[in-house]
Amino acid sequence: MISRSREHGRSPARLLAGRPRRLLAGLAALIGLLSISCGPPAAQTPPNIVMIISDDQGYPDFGFMGSDQVLTPVIDRLAAEGTVFPNGYVTSSICAPSLQSLLTGLHPYEFNLRRLQLGRRGLSIDMKTVLEHFSTLPRLLGAHGYASFQGGKIVDKSYEIAGFSEGLNESGQGGRDWGAGGTIGRATMEPVFDFIDRNQDRPFFLWFAPMLPHYPHDAPERFREPFEGKGLVPGAVAYYANILRFDEVVGELLQHLEARGLRENTLIVFLADNGWDQPPGEVPAGATLALGGPKGKKSMYELGFRTPMIFSWPGHLPEGEVKGELVSSVDLYPTLLDFAGAAPMLDREGSSLRPLLEGREPWPRKMLRGSMA
Repeated sequence: MISRSREHGRSPARLLAGRPRRLLAGLAALIGLLSISCGPPAAQTPPNIVMIISDDQGYPDFGFMGSDQVLTPVIDRLAAEGTVFPNGYVTSSICAPSLQSLLTGLHPYEFNLRRLQLGRRGLSIDMKTVLEHFSTLPRLLGAHGYASFQGGKIVDKSYEIAGFSEGLNESGQGGRDWGAGGTIGRATMEPVFDFIDRNQDRPFFLWFAPMLPHYPHDAPERFREPFEGKGLVPGAVAYYANILRFDEVVGELLQHLEARGLRENTLIVFLADNGWDQPPGEVPAGATLALGGPKGKKSMYELGFRTPMIFSWPGHLPEGEVKGELVSSVDLYPTLLDFAGAAPMLDREGSSLRPLLEGREPWPRKMLRGSMA
């Protein structure tokens, strides 16, 4: 109506000026009635949040990323049902600092600088306990009513120190044997399912980081069969089999959420903690079983840092959409706080992806950075 009025050279104010006063009074009364009857908009219930973290998986090694060798049917479906950022990057090509960034929203160098400052104040900076001094993601979500569960690898820390309300790695566990968290997906899913079942009536945050497809690449034979007899080197068969094994575990988690009627109110975020370099043919010189090829984990090449990121929340976020913007794992910290209704932390470099996901704002970033430590 406003544009139509302007087309005829008369503003809305001039149109109303010639109407009877009783019409204006009626409009005012109607607006007042609507204000009383409608009241303030109802607050949206914050979603459950499930962060799925693949462990040591190269960014090309997904079906939805174009691989004709790797099989990831479940994750492909998750990508088709959500929004995909193929140009996502983690802050480090090594798992421990990368996971710290997810927990704290800090780049590794920022984390280490703050750790040194704590030491100058006489506080413990032992890597197994230092997170108790940080505003971690589960700790902040807990302040907004979320139950949280450490389901999988967090590296050298207990769930209490990291700020989770529940978990598997208790104080004194979680060293390089990965603690009890290392059993998730490889040996059992029951602790994860039990946590979900006990928290169906409140928002929850699930850190789901099974040590897969991480070495040892020891998937049972049924996962190896689709890749055998295709001219692949043994290392590729073992790695691809562990990826398929991981994909099945992700499927079990999604099926449990759907069976409990929770999928429609659950935001799922997927990424890898760092990359991996495993060609289907000859293994590159200098490759080791525990680190993949020379351009993946523990390198400064793109294969070490790049990961696709998936955001899926049925009915709330676009489905089947691919966004080419450069995004970082430090953006997940403010993004998840945003969806939970929590105030942003102003001393973090990351930015909430929610306005971009919802198509409300453009993305200004043109450059990213990462580090080895």
